[in-house]
Amino acid sequence: MPAEPDPARRSHESWRAILDATFELLEEGGYESVTMGAIAARAGVGRQTLYRWWPSKAAVVFEVFLDKTNIGSFLDGGEDFPAQLRAFAHGFRALYVEGPAGTRLRELIGAAQTDPDLARAMVGQWFEPRRAPVRQALHEAQKAGAIRTDVAADAALDLVFAPLHYRLLVSGQPVDAEYVNAIVDLALVALAPGAPSA
Repeated sequence: MPAEPDPARRSHESWRAILDATFELLEEGGYESVTMGAIAARAGVGRQTLYRWWPSKAAVVFEVFLDKTNIGSFLDGGEDFPAQLRAFAHGFRALYVEGPAGTRLRELIGAAQTDPDLARAMVGQWFEPRRAPVRQALHEAQKAGAIRTDVAADAALDLVFAPLHYRLLVSGQPVDAEYVNAIVDLALVALAPGAPSA
């Protein structure tokens, strides 16, 4: 008599099938074409299984994004804060414009505007873990006197984040390496010791 399937393994196999099915559907037709019904059918699971683990299509797609996107903090500039900030900004740009992950991320940001749970998950699980190392590097640069100390860390990060997001998500203007360098240069001028405060 065959052994009963291990419930944990069966659950993992279903979870894996759902993520793979969702990824395939995204590749075939994009975010708008994906439905919970289509995911369940492609994965060979019941809808109740799907809804037991995820409350919405956006939640499934976000987990697929996390599963398929192997990108760290973008922070790889040594100990020099200007180099760290520049590396961060260029890594951020590359994610958005040099592969399918950027398309998925833009779609999820759009969905998050009307889905507070998704918005919180994206901030907590995606954006904040990537901002945190840069925030720490900024604090260390402030302690070393390399940048001004009267600027809040998150406001300083937004000097770089906000213009990039505006072009990527709103205006549609190109975000090339030259633009990224210009934004970083402006931010570093504003953060330099002795720069005038507001």
